[in-house]
Amino acid sequence: MTTKYSLPFAETPQLRLAVGWLCVAVGFLLASGVYPLLLALARTTYEMPWKDFFYTALVLHVDFTVLWWLLAIAGVFWSLNSTSRAISTGWLALVLVVVGGILVGISPLAGAANPLTNNYVPMLENRFFIKGLIVFGGGILLLVLRSMMASPMRLIVLPNHEGAMRFGIWSAAVATLVAILALIWSAGHMPEGLEHRAYYEPLFWAGGHILQFAHTVLLCICWLWLAQVCGVATPVHPKVVMAVFAIGMVSVLFAFVPFIQHDVVDVEFAKWFVWLMRDGNGVAPFVIGLAVMWGIIRGVTPEVEYRHLYASLLFSIILFATGGILGLFIGESSTLITAHYHGSIVSVTMAFMAMTYYWLPRFSFATPNLKWARIQVYTYATGQMIHIIGLAWGGGHGMKRKVVGTAQDIGVHTWITPQDLVGLGGVIAVLSGILFAIVVLPVMFKGRNKGQAHA
Repeated sequence: MTTKYSLPFAETPQLRLAVGWLCVAVGFLLASGVYPLLLALARTTYEMPWKDFFYTALVLHVDFTVLWWLLAIAGVFWSLNSTSRAISTGWLALVLVVVGGILVGISPLAGAANPLTNNYVPMLENRFFIKGLIVFGGGILLLVLRSMMASPMRLIVLPNHEGAMRFGIWSAAVATLVAILALIWSAGHMPEGLEHRAYYEPLFWAGGHILQFAHTVLLCICWLWLAQVCGVATPVHPKVVMAVFAIGMVSVLFAFVPFIQHDVVDVEFAKWFVWLMRDGNGVAPFVIGLAVMWGIIRGVTPEVEYRHLYASLLFSIILFATGGILGLFIGESSTLITAHYHGSIVSVTMAFMAMTYYWLPRFSFATPNLKWARIQVYTYATGQMIHIIGLAWGGGHGMKRKVVGTAQDIGVHTWITPQDLVGLGGVIAVLSGILFAIVVLPVMFKGRNKGQAHA
């Protein structure tokens, strides 16, 4: 079966908006890369100074990676999947996201950081950070509302390859909107007297879980699109693709049930969202991932200019599967949890990096250096796998999350320890992330060199 899972390109106002979101995404991914080198070194068995800085850097790294980078790339998809309607609202959303990021980035310079490593949106109890997060949230809300309002609904419902892609992208916007509404609902129903992590953990719990549906759908969109580009015949009908995306979207719409049944700080409330994400968010990547892997196993030789995309596609699926398998063994809190979500999130990041490589020449930028792009893909995947193996190994011995230096001794004193693998893999991954910036930034700085985008 020859698939056509892609979207067309044309020089339009919405494509120029997509270019803007791509620039913002790469900029904040680069900003997030300032911090993890120190984080990786602090994970080794050597005592590191600046423990407070470690946690501040951890908060900023995570937020720039899982919020600004991932949602800005979502902005590229949503812009490509829109008409030119309310285009000025799209640009306003982009400006708000940038301003919010700047406020968050400079927040440690504006007073005590007071880092809190709560799940999903780790916090700095700092007025600049909180203001920046609010401005960012307003920008994302505008982005989502505009993308839903400007979506070409007559194309989204067509049961063909392009329609399946557009439906998936639109369903990711729905999931993001529901995540924002869940956050607002949680904020309005928080018990009095909660402070610090006890407040922020339940505040972001529901919305954070729901947002993963959006990331997962866009990951599947990337797999289908990259497979199409690389010549991988994906034996899955567009109606099946739309059906598995619909399962995820319907699951998201059930997210308000626990708000009616439980208080936001109840254990059952927390468990409900774990079940929702586990049972509702795994269908699409399982079906689409198997279909793409079947196409890969049947054999394909991608053209030279697409080999880095092919490698990214393969590694992304492997990383996601690794994260999913590790999730089955999670018990008490340990770095096994970290290994699980690193596999999942890094899978998304790798797919988004590949789409960035692909989009640049289609957005009328020059083609990135293919040799260095391939090196970046392989080193990034290798570093992340070493990192994840170290986290999983350490987690099996009880290594705690968010603990650094000699305080994390777990009694493993072989010639190489889980902590060393975490540090080594982290450093390799960070350096390859910097290499990604080195490959794409010169291309982006040169600007768009053609008047027309091309497929």
